[in-house]
Amino acid sequence: MSKKKKPKYIDDGRTIADMSGVNGMKKRSDDKLERLDRPDSSFKAQWNTYWSTVKAMLLPMLVVIGIICVVFGLMYLFM
Repeated sequence: MSKKKKPKYIDDGRTIADMSGVNGMKKRSDDKLERLDRPDSSFKAQWNTYWSTVKAMLLPMLVVIGIICVVFGLMYLFM
């Protein structure tokens, strides 16, 4: 005589987010799946993404390196 365990939650069918496009498929209006287009993964596209990221961080990186050089220069002079 084992007792049935109650589930910790009740699935009422509602979802928080539509996860149908995660595996590269998209649900159409008639509930059939169609394949999504893959993003461009050529070397040129990857290089453009990388270079745009580096360009965005170039000035902050130089500012931080300059501050570090000034701090170490002051420590060298006064120590």
